[in-house]
Amino acid sequence: MTAPRAARVYWLTTEFFPPETGGTGMIAARLAHGLGDRGVGIQIITRQVVPASPRRELIGTVHVRRVDPAGRMKGAGWRAVPAMLSFILRVAAILCVERRRFDIVMVSGMKTLPLTAVPISRLLGKRCVIRVESPFELVEPISAESLQMMNGALGRWMSRRLKGLQQAVLRRATCVIAISQDIEERLAQFEHPPARIVRIPNAVDLSKFTPVSRDEKDRLRRQLQYPTGRTIVLYVGRLSRAKGVITLVEGWPALMQKYPHAHLVMVGSGHGSWDDCEAEIRDHIRAQRLEADITMAGHSNAVHEHLQAADLFVSPSDYEGFSLTLVEALGCAIPVVTTAVGAAPEFIRTGINGFLCAPRDAASWNAALDLALGQQQRWPAIARLARETAESFDIPRVVDRYVTLLRELTPPA
Repeated sequence: MTAPRAARVYWLTTEFFPPETGGTGMIAARLAHGLGDRGVGIQIITRQVVPASPRRELIGTVHVRRVDPAGRMKGAGWRAVPAMLSFILRVAAILCVERRRFDIVMVSGMKTLPLTAVPISRLLGKRCVIRVESPFELVEPISAESLQMMNGALGRWMSRRLKGLQQAVLRRATCVIAISQDIEERLAQFEHPPARIVRIPNAVDLSKFTPVSRDEKDRLRRQLQYPTGRTIVLYVGRLSRAKGVITLVEGWPALMQKYPHAHLVMVGSGHGSWDDCEAEIRDHIRAQRLEADITMAGHSNAVHEHLQAADLFVSPSDYEGFSLTLVEALGCAIPVVTTAVGAAPEFIRTGINGFLCAPRDAASWNAALDLALGQQQRWPAIARLARETAESFDIPRVVDRYVTLLRELTPPA
């Protein structure tokens, strides 16, 4: 029997790290490097950014190509349409011209790239795999931020039309990867679901997001200028309404009355997003005189250090696809309090390895945080189980599952 040859993959993504630091770009980078190290031929085709990065570069074993037009598209409304059309046409041309250089097309996200990738792959006799990055990709083909700038019947018509096209190409993909049970169930509920849905979670680097000793934790707290003698409750993420941070901050004074030793650290910024609430949070802190009890740490490129220095991680988000930071917190062996959104209900068990509550429910959130802060004597045991939970998401384990899938899809030599 002829043995399969090493897979040759063209990976299409609108984000890639570096320089992009969003979840989609970070995950694409982690998986691409993991696959490259396992002998899979990986070429990343992504968008050029601002400021411009090298058009072509080799990062480790991964070839990266950045395609014009440059610039941000998210939230640009109608102004994004010509740029996105130009981008997907350039990608289509690359796939056609270089068809002998790859066997499989992998696509991160399903907004627009699958509209090119699936039909071109079928035309060329190639396999096409789509990773659905968020459940909202399945229900919100155009982001709410962009729709706000596309007021009127034409914008709503375009959104409905795009949703129909997305579902059509999903049905024709070789397989669709669901990163959570929520996404898998949504895909299965389509009137004509994809022929094959494969569940593979996101990957986390547990060599970086790992527990530290008490002495190292204390050193990190001094380095990060955390207040001494306080229980550090950490939030990491965008300061936006969809992340539930208004609920977190508004409920903090009541918790302080019961747990005066607790101190909230918020790492991140609003990034100017359409639901940016950073200014509102800062105003609330000043109005309630919470400066001594809440630290606004701003953006950080050392999230792992903040997690290693913290005692408790909180994620009050209204929705998620698969929260990387949540699993990174588990990897650092700290208890987590999170809403039951995205993949969290699949692996968080209240009182076992964290604390779970209903989303968009201030009373439920405050009760869960109260429960967690009231059980500090159990945090060491919860932390150990948190780390054990995170181990199933370690990069090598997740990459193994991709290698198996790609080996199955790669034609014999």
